[in-house]
Amino acid sequence: MSEERNSIGWKAYGGLVSALSLLHYAVLSKFGRGDEGGYAWFRRRLHPELPRVPPGRIWIHAVSAGESKVALSLAAAIRDAGAPLPLLISSTTYSGADRIGTVDRRLAEPFIMPLDTPEAQRRLFETLKPSLLVLVESEFWPAQFAAAEAAGVPVVVVNATLSPRSLARHQQIPALTRATILKAQRIYPQEEATAERYRTLGVAPDRLDVVGNLKLAGIGPAAEEAAERGWVTFGNIHRAELDVLAPAIREISRQAPVLLVPRYPGKIRPEQLRELLGADLDVVDSLPNAPAGGRIVWVDRMGVLAEAYRRSLVGVVCGTFADIGGHDLSEPLQQGAAAVYGPDVARQHALDVALRAAGAATPVGSGGQLPMVVARLLAEPELRTSASARFAALVDDMNHRLGRLAEELRALAER
Repeated sequence: MSEERNSIGWKAYGGLVSALSLLHYAVLSKFGRGDEGGYAWFRRRLHPELPRVPPGRIWIHAVSAGESKVALSLAAAIRDAGAPLPLLISSTTYSGADRIGTVDRRLAEPFIMPLDTPEAQRRLFETLKPSLLVLVESEFWPAQFAAAEAAGVPVVVVNATLSPRSLARHQQIPALTRATILKAQRIYPQEEATAERYRTLGVAPDRLDVVGNLKLAGIGPAAEEAAERGWVTFGNIHRAELDVLAPAIREISRQAPVLLVPRYPGKIRPEQLRELLGADLDVVDSLPNAPAGGRIVWVDRMGVLAEAYRRSLVGVVCGTFADIGGHDLSEPLQQGAAAVYGPDVARQHALDVALRAAGAATPVGSGGQLPMVVARLLAEPELRTSASARFAALVDDMNHRLGRLAEELRALAER
């Protein structure tokens, strides 16, 4: 009788996930700021094409673009540790799939994560037969954990996050915590404060190991200079912060040409942009070839941010000037540009702490401070050079940590 109740409960859960996902993708995503791709993306997640690889491969799952960067760095480190190839890498969002889609197929086979229904997850594990599931940051879904347990596949969480808000939510729904987090064999938090939150939820101390922020690993400062640097790039800019940033953007454009790369291309009409940023704003779908004084260019295309930073002297990380929580604060530094970001870094707290401690980036308290800060970074190349050197030292330390983690994961997968 108990099994029957569980079966009915899982069917109800699967139906609820499917219905809510359809509502989210087909209706709500049209009005939100997400990058899921609407109903077409729902259909791709409903019936994803799964790769065919030999059994026993390590599977890394990331949610979006930031987590996918960690997944790719980790995959390379696991390869260097001697794990069987190719690995498996999955992602949930359009931007994440776009990033993992560039992976060398000799290293890993990418695919889109199906919905968290019992049927889809069971099929996933039966098809892939992984030896280990590695979750990046904080993607905890009950059906996936249940399918992993049924298949005898250990689950670990790397670069783990758990905000105070998430902690409170898990405390309110302890059944969710028991079905997911407490089933993880090991959790590698970004910082000690995060580890303490996991301990508060009941995770045994011997299952926790603070490794640091893996977004700092894998890729250091760009080894080669771009053909021409000169832009100031505002990366991952959101509509919610455009009103605040518009005056600073216009002022900075009098010092250097400005590239604006939106987090979600196609969400704002050109006429709206020109009302905020001026009638001379260029809206394009590819990066301009060379900087020109006084220009403001909106690049309305996915997948160009890394190259935009490579062409820039300064990168302003957006999503930090409104109640969004920030994006990868180190991304400009990875491409050889100075990094500046705003005060709202709730989702990037550990990275903010690390960059501040090293003096590798320049945080500002408001958008109004940007023109003065950017002007100084443009005028004093030694500031950019010293910050890049401090970032390189951070990356070197994290690469050593990443290597040790990869060895542990390979050993765990071989048990």
